[in-house]
Amino acid sequence: MGPPCPAARLLPPLILALAGAARGTFTVGAWPRVAMVPFGGSVAINCSRSACPGGNATLGLETPLTVDAGAGGRRWQSFRLLNVSQWSPGTATCYGRCGDTQVNASTGILVYRLPERVVLEPVPAMAVGDSRNLTCRVVEVAPVGNLTVTLRRGAETLRTESFGAAEGSASVAVSHLLTASPGDHGQDVTCHAELSLRPHGPLFARAAVPVKLSVFALPEPPQLWAPAHVEAGTTANASCRIAGAFPAGDVRFTITLAEQSLNFSVAAAGDVLTAVTALSPGTPGWQELTCTAAVATAARMARRQLHVYRFPAPILELSPASAPAGSEVMVVCRAGVAEPPAVRLQLRDADGGVLAEGPQSQLELRLVARREDDGRQFGCRASLAIGDSAVTKDTDARLAVLYMPEMAAGDCPSNRTWLRGTREVLSCRAAGNPVPTVVCGRNGIAVSTGELELVTRSRAGTYLCNATNSLGTRTQLVTVRVEYEPTLTERGCPAHRTWVEGERRELACRADGDPPPSTRCARDGGATRARGSRAVSRADAGRYVCRATNKHGSAVRSVVVTVEYEPSIGETGCPAQRLWVEGTPAELACAAIGNPPPRVACAKLGDSQDPPPASPNVTRAHAGTYQCRATNSHGSALRNVTVAVEYSPVAVSLRVLPSANVSRGASFSVECRAEGLPTPTYGWALPPANNLRFAADNRSVAVAGAAAANRGLYTCTATNRHGRRAGSVMVRVDESRLALVASLGSLGAVTAVGLAAAGGYYLKSTACKKGEYNVRDAEGSSEAACLHRQRHDRGEIYGIQLTQP
Repeated sequence: MGPPCPAARLLPPLILALAGAARGTFTVGAWPRVAMVPFGGSVAINCSRSACPGGNATLGLETPLTVDAGAGGRRWQSFRLLNVSQWSPGTATCYGRCGDTQVNASTGILVYRLPERVVLEPVPAMAVGDSRNLTCRVVEVAPVGNLTVTLRRGAETLRTESFGAAEGSASVAVSHLLTASPGDHGQDVTCHAELSLRPHGPLFARAAVPVKLSVFALPEPPQLWAPAHVEAGTTANASCRIAGAFPAGDVRFTITLAEQSLNFSVAAAGDVLTAVTALSPGTPGWQELTCTAAVATAARMARRQLHVYRFPAPILELSPASAPAGSEVMVVCRAGVAEPPAVRLQLRDADGGVLAEGPQSQLELRLVARREDDGRQFGCRASLAIGDSAVTKDTDARLAVLYMPEMAAGDCPSNRTWLRGTREVLSCRAAGNPVPTVVCGRNGIAVSTGELELVTRSRAGTYLCNATNSLGTRTQLVTVRVEYEPTLTERGCPAHRTWVEGERRELACRADGDPPPSTRCARDGGATRARGSRAVSRADAGRYVCRATNKHGSAVRSVVVTVEYEPSIGETGCPAQRLWVEGTPAELACAAIGNPPPRVACAKLGDSQDPPPASPNVTRAHAGTYQCRATNSHGSALRNVTVAVEYSPVAVSLRVLPSANVSRGASFSVECRAEGLPTPTYGWALPPANNLRFAADNRSVAVAGAAAANRGLYTCTATNRHGRRAGSVMVRVDESRLALVASLGSLGAVTAVGLAAAGGYYLKSTACKKGEYNVRDAEGSSEAACLHRQRHDRGEIYGIQLTQP
């Protein structure tokens, strides 16, 4: 431990000086209170004092150890203890004198030694269940009373031990008895030594090199399996199995046969290990098979005796191996050299039947080769007795009998049925020895008999197949039929048909397909059309769906039937009565029914010229009867059309009978005539008077006893739904002045009476002043009709017919 720093050396004297000054007494201090020094080392002690009133003060250190004075100050002094080699040097005392007063302060001295080493004793491999002490040694440490030793297994503390006080340094040992278990395998055992100088010094710690525990188990011997008998020159498997060995990864196998090490592979399943090896002995006799399993320091062995024998396969000879039909064949069964030599032979047929047998070394059989013997198999079986069992070996041979090619019905069928779109091969197999070559062709061109090809309709036909070998040729004719799904084409099933009404027709559709398909046609969305021909009607027109079906599928085709027929003209398309209005546009349209659509032409009867198809302005000349003719390729149709032309009233004429100059008291009438269609109705505007009488058709007005009131303008208006037209005539009534006045007075009175009888309607109606009276409509009522006409030269004139009393 080095000397304290300057600040540490100055701090105790300063504190003592302040304390002494505060108390007014002389004091001495020592620091540290306990000095820690390694054995043989040095340590510093600081002595300090307080102020001395007389100023005559000294400081010193009293100790049996070698002292060297160090740095100092006015009130402090540092001393260094050198080469401390005593384990119990006692205390060091700082003393101070102030005049006649001496004051002391002591410092304890602790001498220590760190452990030279901490050592764990080695632990050998331990079997599960064995016990062994784990020992840790701490060499030369002091003071022992401050030492703590801890033994651990992994993170687990096994033992912690402290020691009592002892003089000087010493070596200590700590032990723990461990009973091995599988969980201890691979665990580290550690030892930690701690020398604590607290609270005055540090804590020193040292550790030993860890020791790894090795634990093993080998509770059972291995189990060895191998066949009891092995043939020399062959290979057989053997296995060595051990259970419960621990640790399994450390188990070592050794397998030997006749003291020769064998290669092996090891498989693990839980705590069971199995080593598998291949046995390949080369010489016959008894040989020992061993298996040793070892782990750590333990090993166990299993042994087994193997009987190795020699047993070659028997020899089977056919002479000759290929014989023409009818020739003789020799069959020989012969045994090889075996160890042990006890061999028994059998000459067998293919079905296992015994043809000959015996203990001799060779068996013979003679036979005449037949066609059915071709490929016949013969067997030669040899049996060797080994212990309580027997080993057998077989050798086979086939006899070849030579004969001409033959083609059976099943090998080369004469009739084939294929489906278009599939892949087929024209296979044809022939029997024969030597194996014949089969060639098939058509029209001198060979075809493949070994590869699948796409079936098309062109492959249908008859083929010639020849099977040939060195002994001759056989021939077979093969007929191929290609079936295919239906098709409907334009040629067999036209998509558009044109029929004529009244003819007999059938909706026929011929489909192509094999087998021949059945065909049905039905109206699109309707029922199937019955087969056979029938009379065509317009209802037969439309779209039909024809479906052809066989076992390979179906085909659908849409057929549109058009029915043609002669024209007809009906009231709907060509009304017989037409009503036109003069001056308006009109067209003599006439629609006819027919297929093909007919052409329609109309002509006015009695007129060589056809009217224009459309007229911008109708005239009265268009009225009359027309004949319309509809024509197509199948005939024509006629229809008469009557055209009536209506027009507004024209040529209104008025005539006064007997004359327009009438004498007073005479009678006269005014007639109105006009043309128009429909026949016009008539209305009047005339001077009001009570002696007016209108005709039933309102075409004339009669005046009896003409008076001055009857003179004036008489206007007749002819009206129908197309318009109106008016005509006027002036009537004059001659009379003297007095008579005129009297007449006017009488007329006024009569008029007033008439107006009163009419209920004053005319006077009360302001709306009527600007209208016209329909005299005919007013007749027979209490009201009068206003027939108004504006006159530019004379004001207004009203004609009124009153109700008869």
